[in-house]
Amino acid sequence: MNFCFDCDDTLYDMRSPFDQARAEVLPGLQADPEAFYTQTRAFSEEIFDQVQDGTLTVDQSGVLRIRKACEWWGQPVTLAQAEAFQAAYRRAQTEIRMAPELEEWLADTRSGLWILSNGPDVHQRRKFSALKTDRFFPESHTFTSGQIGFAKPDPRAFQAVTADPSDFWYIGDNYHNDMEGAKALGWHTIHFDRRHQGSGPAADYIAHDESELTALLRQLEGEYNV
Repeated sequence: MNFCFDCDDTLYDMRSPFDQARAEVLPGLQADPEAFYTQTRAFSEEIFDQVQDGTLTVDQSGVLRIRKACEWWGQPVTLAQAEAFQAAYRRAQTEIRMAPELEEWLADTRSGLWILSNGPDVHQRRKFSALKTDRFFPESHTFTSGQIGFAKPDPRAFQAVTADPSDFWYIGDNYHNDMEGAKALGWHTIHFDRRHQGSGPAADYIAHDESELTALLRQLEGEYNV
């Protein structure tokens, strides 16, 4: 039995470093924290292809999305403020951590463990380093779209992990990229809907937090006698 994880908003909560940067740089911003974060992620999705093909750097995309989100909320910020936010966000990303219950399951499981994450290779592997994923995931089992050259939901991203997904489960937060992408190739799927954005038929199971997720993983391992 093999479990393949997305990274961002799956192995850790992306709002943690984001909220740290907001408190440091934009403490007076009048916007609902969850709604504001969700808006920045929507803008991030819009420009992801430009990051993937190198048209925009990670920092350029971060500056652009925070400026667009603040403008959308009717509270525009200067370029200098946006750059300060991105710098604070990048610093906070060096302090990201997995939830204790997820770390406990990862330490205990006998299942195969993999990572497949969208994003530039160096940038994503910095997050892997901060999360200390090498405690649980062999280096040869970690993949990024920057390394592969194809991003989820492109089938070639998933095929880089395995050509035979019959015993593979993909766990991710993005319904379109993660669930629909994996299910189209015959993977089993677990939608980690941390933001309660809603799911669909491509998800075999749904979990909303690490406690639900790890309980489900243990249940599945029990059913498959792992």
